[in-house]
Amino acid sequence: MSIKSEIRISRYLAKAGLASRREAEKLILDGRVTLNGETVIEPWRNCTEKDVLKFDGIIVNQSISTTLYQLHKPRGYLSTSKDAMGRKTIFDLFEGELSHLMIIGRLDYHSEGLMILTNNGELKRYLELPRNKFERVYKVKIRGHLTSSNLTKIERGVSLEGLNYKPIVARVLESNKSYSWIEMVLTEGKNREIRKILASFNLTVVRLIRNTFGPFKLDNLQSGESKKLKLEDFTVLRNYWTEID
Repeated sequence: MSIKSEIRISRYLAKAGLASRREAEKLILDGRVTLNGETVIEPWRNCTEKDVLKFDGIIVNQSISTTLYQLHKPRGYLSTSKDAMGRKTIFDLFEGELSHLMIIGRLDYHSEGLMILTNNGELKRYLELPRNKFERVYKVKIRGHLTSSNLTKIERGVSLEGLNYKPIVARVLESNKSYSWIEMVLTEGKNREIRKILASFNLTVVRLIRNTFGPFKLDNLQSGESKKLKLEDFTVLRNYWTEID
């Protein structure tokens, strides 16, 4: 993919699969990127198709195609490429070396369900930006019961410890004397958001499963399984191409 016009260097690096946009900006600030032989330290600088862009002395090639994987993350795996304590990571579930891929929408150690991985930093940013309102649908098992009052608070938006959480669509799926299953639909992904909100109502999360992220669905993918996807199969992402090209 060539540069059609001027584009920010950080965006170009992200589209080339080198890093996410934020990580690319840090690489520039660290002095690891050159433009036509000159070290660049301003993330807002632009480049064109006539320029030569290098990272650590190697020419950056933006013609690399987008790689996209879907994973059913089991509980007990970290959403990272490596762990200093030697704990299992999601990359242990793949055959071959894929730790260069970026995770779209992390899940915590005890959560499970749908995860998307890609080498395209711009796609990652597009899917995670709250303004694009890609829904994340979770099925949550809790110890106890969610009252109608609590449901109303969740649907209006909750403030906890100085953080404002956006309104969440929630409904009770089933319930017995001890436990309840609820569905929660979010359009943002703050750290441990569901667990923190439910804990504020003295409710303990027993299981947390993500079934949907934007156009991607868990469907019949079994725990620990993954499959490679084709970006062009997801027509709902056509705006992605027009926004970043």
